[in-house]
Amino acid sequence: MRIDKIQKDKAMIVSSAIERRYKLSSDEFNKDYVELGKPVIISGVVTSWNGFDKWSLKYLKDLSPSLNIYAKKFSNDGIEICSLTMERYIELIENYEENPQNNARPPYCHDLPLFSLIPSLVKDAQPFPFDYLPEWYWHEWWRYCQFFLGSSNSITPLHFDCLLTNNIFFQIVGRKQFTILLPEDAKYCYRKGWRWFLVNPENPDLNKYPEYKNARPIKFIVNPGDIVYMPPGTLHHVRSLDMSISFNIDWHTQKSSLNALAAITKGMPLQNLYYNFLLAMGLVLKVPPQIIFKYYKSYLNYVS
Repeated sequence: MRIDKIQKDKAMIVSSAIERRYKLSSDEFNKDYVELGKPVIISGVVTSWNGFDKWSLKYLKDLSPSLNIYAKKFSNDGIEICSLTMERYIELIENYEENPQNNARPPYCHDLPLFSLIPSLVKDAQPFPFDYLPEWYWHEWWRYCQFFLGSSNSITPLHFDCLLTNNIFFQIVGRKQFTILLPEDAKYCYRKGWRWFLVNPENPDLNKYPEYKNARPIKFIVNPGDIVYMPPGTLHHVRSLDMSISFNIDWHTQKSSLNALAAITKGMPLQNLYYNFLLAMGLVLKVPPQIIFKYYKSYLNYVS
């Protein structure tokens, strides 16, 4: 057997070694996962929410059909932003799902602050486990959330979160396949710019990216009702297996906010430094979130 074939086979071996916990307490979450920088999937929390069974394409369209939203098209040349109404966007998804062979895949509604745009959705996400977050975020926690709405086969290429935050991700409708790599494996993934990577972990080209053979990807499926926690700097590639509705919160601890400020020496853009400085003022210097958020909220529409 040829050596390059052996290496490719080796790189395609991925682990599903991520712990799954049921109704994890906030103390256990912080002690066993956040403090240790260890990813985890949590079940049994989201399924008790008031609106868990309500959310659907039709529900969102009926709530706010004329809402102007944006969606993204990812390519090797960058990210293209498309603007359209909620009603039109959902029609594109429905048409694609009915006949994916003959309809173009819609752009991906990615990082949209939908709780702020449709405030009535907040009551659907109750009781929310805000005690998973530092207390500083508890005041109007929903303002920090970003939504992901799209068709099956929507893809977010390999990247890490641009502020080096913790990431807690809530899957509501549909399934997603995650491929994650811990920060120490970033050196094998061929970075492009600050936070994007050239390797496609679903089909790595080891002739072009030979160092990826040393990486240790972890692949798993996230089901409706699951929560995923990813520590700062975790690389992740995400594919929607079904039409999907999800949201996440990027958040810092005191420790991660200071580490993120130090990343200016590793190429972090000045705009990212600005947002991290704001969060460090809140978490370390105890400036109230009511003061910080008016300066931070532009991050929720920040394309990097």
